Amino acid sequence: MKSGADGPVYILGISDSHLATACLLKDGEVVGCVSEERFTRVKNQSAYPGRSVEFLLDHEKIQGADLSAVALAGHEAMNPEWFERVTRDDGYIDEYLGIKKKSPIRRKARRMGQKLNISGEAGGKTLTPNEERFQKIADHLGIAKNNIYIIEHHTAHAAAAYYASPFAGGDMETTAVLTNDASGDGLCATWNTAGPKGIDRIAASPSAAGSLGSFYSLITQYLGMRQLEHEYKVMGLAPYAPDYGKEKSYAILREMIAFERKNREAPEFRWKVRRERFRHLMENLVRHRFDWVAGAAQDLFEELLLEWVRAGIEATSGAASGGGGERRVALSGGVFMNVKANQKLSVLDEIDKIFVLPSCGDESNAIGAAYWFHAEGDGGGRKRSCVPLKALYLGRGTSEEGVTRAIEETGVGGSYSVRRFDDIEAEVARLLSIGEVVARVKGREEFGARALGNRSILANPKDFRVVSHINKMIKSRDFWMPFAPSILDRRVGDYVENPKGLFSPYMMLTFDSTPLGREELSAACHPYDGTLRPQMVENSYNPDYYRLIEAFEGLTGIGGVLNTSYNLHGEPIISSPEDAIHAFENSGLVHLALGQHLISKKPTASR
Repeated sequence: MKSGADGPVYILGISDSHLATACLLKDGEVVGCVSEERFTRVKNQSAYPGRSVEFLLDHEKIQGADLSAVALAGHEAMNPEWFERVTRDDGYIDEYLGIKKKSPIRRKARRMGQKLNISGEAGGKTLTPNEERFQKIADHLGIAKNNIYIIEHHTAHAAAAYYASPFAGGDMETTAVLTNDASGDGLCATWNTAGPKGIDRIAASPSAAGSLGSFYSLITQYLGMRQLEHEYKVMGLAPYAPDYGKEKSYAILREMIAFERKNREAPEFRWKVRRERFRHLMENLVRHRFDWVAGAAQDLFEELLLEWVRAGIEATSGAASGGGGERRVALSGGVFMNVKANQKLSVLDEIDKIFVLPSCGDESNAIGAAYWFHAEGDGGGRKRSCVPLKALYLGRGTSEEGVTRAIEETGVGGSYSVRRFDDIEAEVARLLSIGEVVARVKGREEFGARALGNRSILANPKDFRVVSHINKMIKSRDFWMPFAPSILDRRVGDYVENPKGLFSPYMMLTFDSTPLGREELSAACHPYDGTLRPQMVENSYNPDYYRLIEAFEGLTGIGGVLNTSYNLHGEPIISSPEDAIHAFENSGLVHLALGQHLISKKPTASR
């Protein structure tokens, strides 16, 4: 590793699997992080994130030769063609899940092929050779392959959770770091402790089809949705299930999967069903309504996750408390994208402070790989400090020049009204106050799965009419999916029940709403259980967005706005000004606040 004596230490983190992402660290601080899908416009794009890498280097005005190291997440990477097939090819998915009937001769031949290591579960499921991964990076950056280092999958998850958290650093303080996902480098979950001396793994769970992530993806597929993409829809559907139906489905699902701890060092998730699992669901859940299955799956998922977390806290007992005796827990891995389960975890008596890594699926491993190498990968025993994540505005930005050029080149001004405002935030607040829906694109785009105001569709959270309008006219969303609010930090106590005083700026936790929250943020509450998934907005994170919400509060008395990601159905969150205009022209949106410009399809009364 270069010393950085003559300049900053730059480390490039790369995740080249599902949702390929690149991250750039400068002296231990994340200065940029973006997923390849934002450039290609292909949702969940896999493979080497070349365009993301180029953006990060260009943004910092450096070249590959200026990098101290490249940290590549994962010893194994599935080939991108397989990812495409297993998520989008219905015929292949049927074969992969064992839905298609096969003759006895074909089954026998397949078993023989597996024994001889000449066939997999389904054709095309192969790894990209590490030599090929290294060569692609070296050729693209013009660097030697010996400057590329592989960081094990769950090590990257753990490093992202800890070093991004406010718990990192200090003299004697330690934290329990727990990771959980479907699978990565032969594991699906780990228990770790972390502190000034680095991260120590206490125990790990081997990958299995019975991992929590695999279980939830199986249910997602069974309900007719896409795995690795629509799990959040199952979570949103779950509260609608009535108890009588949910209990019937739960009884069947509970016999399929279990968490076992044979000894303190060997936690394990396993399937109890010894046959094709998808077919087992099809045969045993006949006439079970889809909301029953979703509700039962969520309940079982939460039950097993809480059991596993409690066991992890026990396993790290004595090592994961701070100087004040507080129990602190940092979490990462795709399982923790389930914000309803995170709420259950956050209120556990065993936890005093909790940090859930934002967008903690495999995309965040680009961050974790870079963090780990900076802090612990030197090989000389030195521990370099890392700067925790704060604001997630880490992608492409919008300049006034770029916005003006996009407006001119797309010709949008010839079809619609285009006006420039010195104070665009005040104008957007005014439009929201009179019931208009406005897309906002300004500043650098957010990293990850949550829009945090800079690539968002905004509306009055008290006006429930906007729900159907956004669902039908703009995003083609499923009717049962709730929206979320962006809330001023000083108003959090008015709207959510938060006895531990948790700060949640990334929409990674849900909270029970207060009576005032259910009244003033009704359109951003879950319609059935009344919970809120807030973005708690701090002025230092995003001053312009904070000022917009304050202006809306001044007009309405409401200290928050409804916020959902700005994208067309089936597409990634928009990135560039050109993307923003394309989505505006191809949706029912009436207003787009692009930089300091307001593009409108209809006139509105001026102030």
